[in-house]
Amino acid sequence: MATTLRFRADELTKKARAVGDATHLAIAQRAGVRESTISRLVAGRTLPTVATLFALADAYGIAIEDLVTGRIPRPEAGVPAPRDCSDRIPA
Repeated sequence: MATTLRFRADELTKKARAVGDATHLAIAQRAGVRESTISRLVAGRTLPTVATLFALADAYGIAIEDLVTGRIPRPEAGVPAPRDCSDRIPA
């Protein structure tokens, strides 16, 4: 199953500029994340972690759904869920 999620950097930068945060550093400081993380997100080189999504959403009053578009496909009907095999792993 392929992930079709995409980070909405345009939405983040629009909200950031609205409050005067025009640089990656300013966004990073407001959200409490690393500047390099913001640079990679805005350039489209990576997807944010859940923690980063929450930090950005909280910092700018944005719904997480507004920062991410797309979806993760669900398993097809009839495909069994993965089994817990932890009891088979030797200690």
